[in-house]
Amino acid sequence: MININKKYQPYIIIIPAVIVVYGLIYLFSGDFFVAAPNAYNSYSRQALAWLSGRLDLPENVPWLELAVFDGRYFVSFPPFPSLVLLPFVLFFGINTPDNFIAFIISICSLIYAYKLGSKILKNEVYAGFMSLFLILGTNYLHISLWGSVWYIAQNMAFLFTLMAFYYSVSDNKKHAVIALFLFCAAMGCRPFNALYLPVVLYMIYLREDTAFIAYIKKLLVYSIPAFILGGFYMWLNYARFGNIFEFGHNYLPEFVNDPHGQFYTGRILSNLTRMFFNLNITDFPMFHGFAFWLASPIVITFFVCYGLFIWKFIKGKACQADGSTVQYQRDGSIALPARLSDNKSEKYIIFAVCLLTLTHILLFSTHRTLGGHQFGSRYTVDTLPSFYLGLLFILKNLNPNNKIFLNTTPLLFGLLLNYTGTIQFMSYYY
Repeated sequence: MININKKYQPYIIIIPAVIVVYGLIYLFSGDFFVAAPNAYNSYSRQALAWLSGRLDLPENVPWLELAVFDGRYFVSFPPFPSLVLLPFVLFFGINTPDNFIAFIISICSLIYAYKLGSKILKNEVYAGFMSLFLILGTNYLHISLWGSVWYIAQNMAFLFTLMAFYYSVSDNKKHAVIALFLFCAAMGCRPFNALYLPVVLYMIYLREDTAFIAYIKKLLVYSIPAFILGGFYMWLNYARFGNIFEFGHNYLPEFVNDPHGQFYTGRILSNLTRMFFNLNITDFPMFHGFAFWLASPIVITFFVCYGLFIWKFIKGKACQADGSTVQYQRDGSIALPARLSDNKSEKYIIFAVCLLTLTHILLFSTHRTLGGHQFGSRYTVDTLPSFYLGLLFILKNLNPNNKIFLNTTPLLFGLLLNYTGTIQFMSYYY
């Protein structure tokens, strides 16, 4: 009998489970499969242009979203995915195996979702269940397998953000360098992810367990690789568009021709209405998407658990006559007052996650398209790693034990919804 190290046993359950679901998507999605060609290969074209010594593309590609600036055509998306694809372009040219790369990224996202859950919850079964909830039971399933320019950037940002969170809470202080570099990489895929930098910095601060000034000095050293990567972003933006903050999206014809441009506060009300209250999941093809919490039921779980957490927090505070904070026992009862505890630090993380994810969604609501043609609520997939992090800390504080498996119903609902929607969507493109 094969003796498998206990540390790796959860992976032989969760990875095959995900592969089975992915395999069924490939099976029923027309000609879409892991080795299918990808015509929406802006990042590979950009990487090839770099290797050829130029920053712009040699010609216009009508079906891609290219920025037009000074009569030249540029890839209009943040550039980090092209860095990832550089070695593949050396071997495959612009015909990189983008769908296969997306598949590998998705498996890595599952692994790091599990590792993060295991680190925080200290329970392998709960961590495995929650990682499957995140990967299979949310709108991430929809964006996880397609290597198109829009989806693979989100997929990479999803993975890098999860990895940054994990390396911010791992036991090794040297992992701060990895966490900050990966978070900068995530920002180079989806710039709005920068909102969660305070959470990463705070979790690293807690792990350092040192005076604030000493932490700042260490942080500057830890951040050197991230600063170098960020400097590359700024140089590239300036070299192409004369602005260190301009990735090129503002020069897309659709935004140039819109009097309000790419972002406009006047769209907030109508877009929030779509993102929260559009329950029509049957329209196809669908633009702008439908309610994000319906596409990703883990968000419902987050806010239900957040409500329970707030209630427990207020109840605990009310029991404290001297105003000190509360430390909870494993059974949920209140222990002796503690002025400084892990629970207190985690409360700040939980509150910050709730505030920042809602801010993220508000910023999305100013956008002209909400992601164009899609199934679900594509932009809000970017918030899911943060919702997941916050939910893990909430569950740790609530000590739900086996009640965590009440999430089986929303997991299955999210799985079936995104599974059927993704098959319909991919069959349309292939």
